[in-house]
Amino acid sequence: MDGNAASNLMQAGADSVDIDDASIQAEKLEDFCSPEWQLRSRHFLVLSSAGKPIYTRYGNESQLSTLMSAVQAIISSFSDMSDPVRSMNVGPHTIVFFTSGPLYLLAVSDRNDPEELLRNELQLVHSQIVSILTSAQLTKIFEQRSNFDLRQLLGGTEGIIDQLVDRLDTDLSFALGSLDTLWMRYRLRERVGKTLLTHRPKPLLYAMVIADMKLVTLVRPRKHSLHPADLHLLFNMATSTTFVTGEHWTPVCFPKFNDQGFLHVYINYITPKVALILVSADRDSFFTMTQCRENVCRDLAIDDALQRLEDAAAQRALHPRELGVTGLLQLYYRHKTLIQHFGTRFADTVDDAQQRRIINTYKRLRLHMTKGTQKPLRIIYYKSDADTVLAWQSSTFELYVAVVPSISVKGIIRLVNSVLEWIKQEEDHLFVVNAPSY
Repeated sequence: MDGNAASNLMQAGADSVDIDDASIQAEKLEDFCSPEWQLRSRHFLVLSSAGKPIYTRYGNESQLSTLMSAVQAIISSFSDMSDPVRSMNVGPHTIVFFTSGPLYLLAVSDRNDPEELLRNELQLVHSQIVSILTSAQLTKIFEQRSNFDLRQLLGGTEGIIDQLVDRLDTDLSFALGSLDTLWMRYRLRERVGKTLLTHRPKPLLYAMVIADMKLVTLVRPRKHSLHPADLHLLFNMATSTTFVTGEHWTPVCFPKFNDQGFLHVYINYITPKVALILVSADRDSFFTMTQCRENVCRDLAIDDALQRLEDAAAQRALHPRELGVTGLLQLYYRHKTLIQHFGTRFADTVDDAQQRRIINTYKRLRLHMTKGTQKPLRIIYYKSDADTVLAWQSSTFELYVAVVPSISVKGIIRLVNSVLEWIKQEEDHLFVVNAPSY
């Protein structure tokens, strides 16, 4: 098939070692009758319109074939109606369906997740599959053979989808629809950007440097930019264990850019924590991209900028107390103009369960604030027995803060004003303000 995307990804991961291999194997042995599988709070399933299993986050697709067939029957029974099945509630579980062409996707949650949130996440899972194969290939495959087993082409890429599903649960970037940025000195960010621009070869469309899922800088055409959702999928792919060692050259589809074809992506970790990503329309430009990487690294090594970049990437996210306020447990700030955001890490007193609960509350509040009403909500104050959260949006930003329960509403307002002043002073270090273009 044109591009051989899945095959390339399988080959790229042939020599990689996953330190969590034992736990992954245990997860894949689960089936829907096992207590472990039933106790999972969330499940994501993908199958073909013919009922063939394609993907499950937990368990083995083959062992879930009976369940997949039942899902296919439910969706098909509503397919001829003008209002196809979208969701249902079964006891404590919310079940959400999403169909796109020959693929059926299903999300199950017992955490009272909003239907809209789960559907958005299913769309991202679908887009990740499209990024590997393209919509054109998916359509062609199932037009020729409706009962085709798509796992033959996705084999070796399950870890990328697993990682996406896990991140959807804990990383607010996807719900915010913006890019997470690495906090670093402005001059260093500018130095890296100018170096990428200086050594840009002709076939290069986009160049970016990332640390984990955080953007350091990027170079793009002056009149074109990639959608944040496409970059999320690319960063998720680039940070999987498949790509952390060696040089990689693989076709990638960017669904928001063009879901019918591939661009070609070069990925190399130029330091242990920092990846260089180069995107080209020329499938034969691998050696040109390799030369570009060598030139960039050589240039950045002159004044030790490469090591300073690694040092910045190695630092943990800012602690709430570094913002100069007391009572703050965590925050996210989204810059609407730049479509970028940053978040602090959680205060040391917040355990994993509360972290997950707070992130889920942020997602819910954002759904309420961004619904397409004529008068969207600007401020939402949420308080429960365990959590106190404020969501605030203006024409230029969105802010989500979690604070200690003892703080008053007036105290929260004073805290927020202090945080906004701090962000204004640190904006050049928090965001990619002037991304290089050509």
